[in-house]
Amino acid sequence: MEDIANDTPLTTLLSLLTTSIHTIEAELKAANMPPFTLEPKFHPLDSLDVVPTPRLYEARRVAMAASNMIKALVQDIGTVMMDKSTQSLDQAAYILTADIRILDVFRTDEEKANGLHVDEIVARLPVGKKVDPEKLARCLRLLSTEHWWSEPSPGVFAPLRWALINTPDSSLWARADPVSYGALIGSVAFTEHMTDPTKFDDDSIDTSPFVRGIHRMGMTHIKNWWDWLAYDPDRLERFARSMEGSGYLNLSAIKVDYPWESLPPNTTFVDVGAGQGTVSMHIMKHVYDKVPTLKVVLQDRPQHIEQGKKFWAQELPAALKDGRVAFEVHDFFEDNPRKEPNTIYWFRFVMHDWADSYAIKILKAVRASCHPTSRVLLGETVLLEAIPSSPEESAAVNFENDLRSINNNSPYKPLKAPYPIPQNYAFATKATARYDMLMYSLVNALERTMSNFEKIISQSGFKVDRVYPTRGTSSIIELVPV
Repeated sequence: MEDIANDTPLTTLLSLLTTSIHTIEAELKAANMPPFTLEPKFHPLDSLDVVPTPRLYEARRVAMAASNMIKALVQDIGTVMMDKSTQSLDQAAYILTADIRILDVFRTDEEKANGLHVDEIVARLPVGKKVDPEKLARCLRLLSTEHWWSEPSPGVFAPLRWALINTPDSSLWARADPVSYGALIGSVAFTEHMTDPTKFDDDSIDTSPFVRGIHRMGMTHIKNWWDWLAYDPDRLERFARSMEGSGYLNLSAIKVDYPWESLPPNTTFVDVGAGQGTVSMHIMKHVYDKVPTLKVVLQDRPQHIEQGKKFWAQELPAALKDGRVAFEVHDFFEDNPRKEPNTIYWFRFVMHDWADSYAIKILKAVRASCHPTSRVLLGETVLLEAIPSSPEESAAVNFENDLRSINNNSPYKPLKAPYPIPQNYAFATKATARYDMLMYSLVNALERTMSNFEKIISQSGFKVDRVYPTRGTSSIIELVPV
């Protein structure tokens, strides 16, 4: 930039965007990866087994934040309101395209690349899934505005990269499906519930916007979100499958951004609320020979424990043969049966399911069993406040220098958001901010800021020893007993 003092917000953001894009391209080239495209095929970085380099991760989130902030500056306010007031129709469109299994009609890579006429798409849909071609075209046209689909010629539609996950066979979609329906139901009663004075201090799981919305629909027998899932076996199966898939989200970052190799000898890793133990199994794989005395204990409800036994027998049978994994039925609101020294109690996305009073009960229960040498690890999203960045401390020119100074082989340390991007990176963290509202809407819970975590931790007999940020949506908060 020639004259920093005269830069406008737009030119500053353009500088940040340019720096980020050049860095992204250079990092991809250095890793022998192809450039990003919208073509209907997955990029190597789409794999849940791959973690970006620290420099690439920082450049990507600034690119997302800067490009969206440019949109906020240049978009007229009329279309902003039109967009926000009709956003639920985006959900409706992608739910429809998944439910009718539209991707299945594209039989070859050539058809995906060139597209099919909407009449042919409908003709290939199975019985019971057919729709009006003209209305389907309108749905696909809406999704094309966010680059899920393209329209190479009038009435001809081709899936793009994002559309590849929009199928019932995807574990990511299996999660999005019931969550989307639940969010829509909760949104109907959101304002009414939020402004109800009788609910201000009520953190019960049975009183949420979702519950109010589902009752308004006449389903007054539904007690809460989990009850609603259980009433529909297909929906429950999809959600259960999604939880298996969600175990892989952030997994690669969790493996490399916490020093698992430094665990002391004879450590017992207790995966509390483990599900089938996807994360702990991959951590064990990661350090199987490096930490040969590490043992894993999976704790959950009976059905999850049985599923976990099958999963580990298939994925890591050596751990069963060597006696390095055990399975226990346990309610995490009760004192933990594992009380030996050098125990790590691992909670992954457990706290975000529960309001503070419940979360404190969970932590107090493990504190009652915790040896002085033991620790608790919380794998959770840590929300950042949307505080403005300082132009003096985080100018665009500083960002370029900061990117260059990152050592990709050193432990990951996040950069401060460069001015004028807010400290929470705005759009780059929108998914987690939205999940905060989702947890409130569905189960009257929350994603937490660090001060929110310190509140429940200080009331549970622990203190924060260290926070490990990761190149994903979660951090690892390490607690020690006091």
